[in-house]
Amino acid sequence: MALEIAGVQMDQLLSIEASEGARFVRHAVPGLNGSLAQDLGRPSVRIRVQGIFYGRDAADRLQSLRGHLLAREPVDFLCELTGEGYFSQVLLDQLEVAQRAGRPDEFDYQCLVSEYVPPPPPPASGLFDGIDGSLLDEAASLMDDVQNGLALVEQLGGLLAGAADFANPTTRLPAMLSSFSDLAGGSASTLGGIGDLL
Repeated sequence: MALEIAGVQMDQLLSIEASEGARFVRHAVPGLNGSLAQDLGRPSVRIRVQGIFYGRDAADRLQSLRGHLLAREPVDFLCELTGEGYFSQVLLDQLEVAQRAGRPDEFDYQCLVSEYVPPPPPPASGLFDGIDGSLLDEAASLMDDVQNGLALVEQLGGLLAGAADFANPTTRLPAMLSSFSDLAGGSASTLGGIGDLL
């Protein structure tokens, strides 16, 4: 059976154990025989590998596995259980190593890996990223119309400010008299000039 973790060939295998399960929450419903089960997906598949590294590169292979364990990053995984490929990436959860006296290039190990599930994509960064552009244009146009309407109301308020005395003719009478006297003052000299001519 081929097994490779992070490019390290795991030969001389003694056992491989896979653990799968389902995740349910069970609710007690009054009057219902049994419990109502709510499916919450499943936990990651876990695989425990037990074997022996031996030879001159045994310590290097163990050091490589330990480095990936400490990095806590997903690594490539190749395993065939019952003749089918499993999944492509795992996280190293645990590594146990034992060495016997008198055998410097031989190590017994147990390695526990779990299926890596990538996180979902991040949400849209902008507040309006998910909104159709035409809706944003329409909203901007509506706000422009509202601002134009407020400007017209302000102008109308300025026109109506002097309308309180519109129905009272006595408030405008002094201005009318002064404009008439200005016009009439010039007409007397004009009439005098006409009289001289006649």
